[in-house]
Amino acid sequence: MKSILPVLFLFIGIVCKKPKTTPDPLRDPVVTENILGKGVNLSNWFNDYSNPAQFNNRFSISTLLFIKSSGFTYVRIPVGVTILFNANDPGKLNHPNITYVDAAIDNCIKAGLGITINLHAWQNDTEIKLASDPAFGDKMATYWKTMAAYLKKYPADKLFFEVYNEPHASAAGLTAQGFGWWQPVQEKMIKAIREATANHSIIVGGEGYNSISGLTQLTPYNFENIIYNFHFYDPFLFTHQGAPWSGWQPAMDARSVPYPASPEGVAPLIAASSNASLNNELRWYGQQRYNIDSLDKWIKVAYDWAKSKNVKLISNEFGSYKPYAPRQSRLNYLKDVRTVFEKYKIGWAMWEADEDFGWISYPGGNRNNPTADMEVLTALGLK
Repeated sequence: MKSILPVLFLFIGIVCKKPKTTPDPLRDPVVTENILGKGVNLSNWFNDYSNPAQFNNRFSISTLLFIKSSGFTYVRIPVGVTILFNANDPGKLNHPNITYVDAAIDNCIKAGLGITINLHAWQNDTEIKLASDPAFGDKMATYWKTMAAYLKKYPADKLFFEVYNEPHASAAGLTAQGFGWWQPVQEKMIKAIREATANHSIIVGGEGYNSISGLTQLTPYNFENIIYNFHFYDPFLFTHQGAPWSGWQPAMDARSVPYPASPEGVAPLIAASSNASLNNELRWYGQQRYNIDSLDKWIKVAYDWAKSKNVKLISNEFGSYKPYAPRQSRLNYLKDVRTVFEKYKIGWAMWEADEDFGWISYPGGNRNNPTADMEVLTALGLK
């Protein structure tokens, strides 16, 4: 009689074998804890309007170490279009600027920080060309291929490429096309980076200034190691109160707007103002009673989209313009946004480090002596 033991053991092995589970990208430790979990933007280092005299020293290695010791895991560095891109020869990076950007990346990694490099246009001319001229999109793709080839020497778990900051040609009325124009343009740049490196993650986002609505209109790209991103500045009347460049007059006129919102909180502001447009917005703002539940509702839209698409998700810009915001309200807001991000395992980066949204100051103007706003770090859960 033939033994049934081999068959029995095979059956037991099948029964006891654990079912294969699909990893949840939203729980990926690289984007929630280890690297892209807690970041800060280093604005005005390599922006189009930055002072070239500071390219080699705006953020020293000691300041980067200070940022790391404060609890941040990575930095995001905006690089303006004019800094490295040469429209006449996009296959060559502008010198000596590339050596400064290269040194900045090296110092960040030496300080123990991850780093995201993003193409950060300042003026709308880049937007208009991207939306209307396929040949210009080809040039940008060549630029990104050249950038990725030059910088792929850095570890893929430390350096991340972000295609473009806040595309908005449709949202700003610069093109008659809908948000969909951005999908193929972004894909062109993704493909170019992938031709240079298969390992480095690429950060992408939607039209409408990297809004949640723009994010949810994207069709996920058929490439590996793609991380989806959105920016969060809601409610805008609070986060951009008094910001002269915000583009919305009520926000530019607003002062001392509290958060959380309530009719009682804005009543004194309305009583003291004769600005009808601003008062209408303040009245609406108060009636909405914006609070952490409101933030949760908005952010959950992005979370649900990412979960349904099985993709990785971060938010690498959020914050509050501080010159005119009540200090405690600003702290409340930062804490609430950070808390919601962490609830949904969404890695984040605050905008920004040491200017009007920031947490670093330099007593006496000495940039080698950074001082932290400890209450902001506490609101961010870092202290």
